[in-house]
Amino acid sequence: MHFRTPSFVEVDGRKLAYNEVSPAESKGTILLLSGLAAKRYSWYYQLDEFGRSYRTIALDHRDISDSDPFNEPYTIADLADDAAAAMRALGAQRVSVIGISLGGFVALQFAIRHPEQVDKLVLVSTSAGGATHVQPGPEALARLAPASGKNLEIGELAKQNYAAIVGPGFAENYLQDLENIAEIARYRQLRAPAYIRQLQAAMGHDASQQLERIQAPTLIIHGDVDPLVPPGNGDYLARHIKGAQHIVYHNVGHVPIIECPEQFNRDVLAFLEN
Repeated sequence: MHFRTPSFVEVDGRKLAYNEVSPAESKGTILLLSGLAAKRYSWYYQLDEFGRSYRTIALDHRDISDSDPFNEPYTIADLADDAAAAMRALGAQRVSVIGISLGGFVALQFAIRHPEQVDKLVLVSTSAGGATHVQPGPEALARLAPASGKNLEIGELAKQNYAAIVGPGFAENYLQDLENIAEIARYRQLRAPAYIRQLQAAMGHDASQQLERIQAPTLIIHGDVDPLVPPGNGDYLARHIKGAQHIVYHNVGHVPIIECPEQFNRDVLAFLEN
């Protein structure tokens, strides 16, 4: 696994880490937002591929990876404001925002709070939150607990957790992807207090009453066997965001960006180019 040297953008006196790939002639800018406890490196199948045609930026949230620590509680709206400010600071006045899981929560708030900055919106394995949220089963929910598997080495714990949330057969057949996930988990290991702050922000997420405010063309992508954010959440988003397109992948779990990257990349690029 190759870890690119981070670049940094300053927001409110804090540094946020990012990596960027840009073509000589760009069709626009893409912002990639990662999920709970995940880092910008999880977009390893997308950054270079999208970067062939678009200025593509994978951003770390505050308090994660190479971004500056942040010791106070914060909300998903705060993360969305961070991302919007980072894009302005990098000279990207309008962006297509792609978020997975918690990154999808942030993408929703970005589109609601900063509509003038959003070209298109792609919501992956995510939820409107609040009372509309379709909860996972107890086993998947237990994976979110900070103490879960605490005696395991962090990379092995990451492999175990991902194996439980991907589609059937993936963990057995794609061992290199699990090794990549383990290496990403070991890189700038996430501190327990930082994880708890991010988890609390995620638990407070509720965009369910604001979906009608989303103006950007929207694509929703979900796996039909996602145990962590069940596909009913994608169904709800598709019904309540005006004009949203909805793609459901068969036999895919929570991480389509890694489970079926070729199909995911094709579908996203086709949506962006329409």
